[in-house]
Amino acid sequence: MDIYCPRCGEPWDIDSLHEETDHRQGSGEEISFNGVRRDFSRRGCLAMTVYRIPEEECVRDAGNARAMASSALMGILGDDIDGVASLMDDAHALGMFR
Repeated sequence: MDIYCPRCGEPWDIDSLHEETDHRQGSGEEISFNGVRRDFSRRGCLAMTVYRIPEEECVRDAGNARAMASSALMGILGDDIDGVASLMDDAHALGMFR
């Protein structure tokens, strides 16, 4: 299932958070999955260091419905990233994002 960047709306497979956790831990950083999830909620694509996303490719877009919905759901649901992914999937299926 996909989660969406709360800055630019870019889709990310939820497993990307696990890959990022493994990458950071392998680099010696003491971080948990929840730490990576919180970082993604704050910084979006820029938190995904394993993929080296340049800052100019993850620009906050106030008009992007996916980014706004993702940001709001992450704020409301907190650490329930599966809930965020599920609700975003439902919203997409209902045609809320074009």
